[in-house]
Amino acid sequence: MTRRPALDGLRAFAVLAVMAFHTSPAAHGGFLGVDVFFVVSGFLITALLLREHERTGRVDLRQFYVRRALRLLPPLLFMLAVTLPVVLTIMHGDMRINPVVSLLSVVFYVANWANVFVNVGTGIWTHTWSLSIEEQFYLIWPLVLIWVLARRRRSPAVGLAVVIAVVVVTRWVSAGSGESPLWVYYATTSHCDGLLLGALLAVLLEKRESLVRSPRISEAVAWVGALGLAGLFATSYIEASGTYHWRLPLAALFSAMVVHHLATCAQGPMVRLLSLKPFVVVGTVSYGLYLYHFPVFMTVQSRGYSHLVQHVLEITLSVALTVFSWFLVERPALRLKDRLPKITAPVVLPAPAGGVGEQPV
Repeated sequence: MTRRPALDGLRAFAVLAVMAFHTSPAAHGGFLGVDVFFVVSGFLITALLLREHERTGRVDLRQFYVRRALRLLPPLLFMLAVTLPVVLTIMHGDMRINPVVSLLSVVFYVANWANVFVNVGTGIWTHTWSLSIEEQFYLIWPLVLIWVLARRRRSPAVGLAVVIAVVVVTRWVSAGSGESPLWVYYATTSHCDGLLLGALLAVLLEKRESLVRSPRISEAVAWVGALGLAGLFATSYIEASGTYHWRLPLAALFSAMVVHHLATCAQGPMVRLLSLKPFVVVGTVSYGLYLYHFPVFMTVQSRGYSHLVQHVLEITLSVALTVFSWFLVERPALRLKDRLPKITAPVVLPAPAGGVGEQPV
């Protein structure tokens, strides 16, 4: 699959929705932008793994994890370095867990479980819960996918569909049984369905160009998904029980409908809209925006400024940190990532049933 600028445009809308949610009560459904990110990430990571396997007959796990680390860790560590003095001083009272423990939970990508543990979030690093779920997915899913591909007996599609159903039902039962909403929202076991649905979409598209018969049908399905997301954003509240029962899985489903079209069609009204340069630029730096905006927003909001001053400072500081990070932290790391060799040693896999030995994938 070639690079699709429209997917960056979709990321732009997702991150802007999340940012609006963190500063304006009117954007009460913006938290669903995270689920859009989950679907896009699950799809792209799985598509990359499948493409490597098809091209080379193997998947280089070591290089996969090195590339992930070079893409994700430098800006995360920069964010922690910038915000740690704030955590230790003016925002110290906002922490509900030892700052060192919280810092380690972010670095080792278990911040979502730290949020579950304290049951109120972890101050200005609370937002890293979603990064933790993604990284846990990146750690486990490639191993599972490689194992399935090595056996060559069946597609992982059926297994993925079953696991998605289990996650959705688990979340529904947990929400209905009086479990803490933070557990239901932050726990990997109850909020990874978007990532899995994106992975399922990539698996279904592995051997076919599209899941529908024509680009016009794909376009129509995508607009239904986009309008569905807009409706959810306008009517959802993170505290409502309906959010956990059906709104989160619907947000993932609608996102997958849009991602399917953007990944399979190179033209059309939605593709042209989301490929506009301002959207692509914002989507390209969306990781940095997500990382830096929350600490900035929480710190500025704690100072008691007027709404106008608050919003000006929130946007100005978030954009400044994002731009600084992109040019001085992220792009150098990406250049290093691009210089890595394309293929290294094959991955050693468990022997398929009926045989003994190693199988490169």
